[in-house]
Amino acid sequence: MSRVLSRISTSMPWLDQAAAVLKQLSEPILGGKAPAVLKDALYGTWLEHPLHPAITDVPVGCWTATAAFDLLGEERAADASLKLGVLGAAGAALTGLAQWYDLQEMEEPRRLGALHATMNTAALGMYVTSWVLRDRGQRDAGVAIALAGFAIAGTSAWIGGHLSFVLGIGVSRQAFEEPSTKWRTALPETELVEGQMKRVEVRDTPVVLLKQGDQIYATSATCTHVGGPLDEGELDGTCVTCPWHGSQFDLRDGTLLHGPATVQLHAYETRVSDGKVQIRLKQETTD
Repeated sequence: MSRVLSRISTSMPWLDQAAAVLKQLSEPILGGKAPAVLKDALYGTWLEHPLHPAITDVPVGCWTATAAFDLLGEERAADASLKLGVLGAAGAALTGLAQWYDLQEMEEPRRLGALHATMNTAALGMYVTSWVLRDRGQRDAGVAIALAGFAIAGTSAWIGGHLSFVLGIGVSRQAFEEPSTKWRTALPETELVEGQMKRVEVRDTPVVLLKQGDQIYATSATCTHVGGPLDEGELDGTCVTCPWHGSQFDLRDGTLLHGPATVQLHAYETRVSDGKVQIRLKQETTD
């Protein structure tokens, strides 16, 4: 089924226009001039986990309950769950835009994300219409429109699953790294230049090192957002900004400072032995 969505993406270039409109509409809250605090809140930086998947459980769960209650004839419960789902959908839309906003250079995520958003908007419109019809006493019409909205929302959720589990959007790009908890040689100390980042491969794991005075810091070299090379980013003290989408990390301990990344970096202890820099994963990151 994933091939179906890949074909949809390549056969629907008109989705690029929809994506451009969505990006323009979200510019005030997600663009370069938007407050970092607001963007981090929508990304889920504070949660250390993408916020969007958690929020989507609200409308999906509520509208599933609505369908069940409608079929059982539980009118008050159906109406209440429908309205809660509509309110939750607003949060899901904002967090979804945040997760998608920085993926414009990636064709399939850009297009399928735009299709996902368009279908969710259509489903939300149907549920709002159902809300109005129910309040006016036109229950049968309201139930029918809600069921149609449920079908569209379910199809859109399938696309969302493809974005997450096939294309890896929202998945930490260091998830499959296997950093060693034993001391491993990274490079000769003489290869480090004061105040400059150095990328090395340690047992097939990319690591960036930074020497400042007597201290040597080491973290994963891969941005957890979509894999940007941190060693090519802008360094300010011990803070590095990913060159791709602007996520910021502290190289002293891998702490995530600003999104769109939502997961901190693997951080390493360092030591110098016989003129060579050795590293091992900091134990607190393995808990």
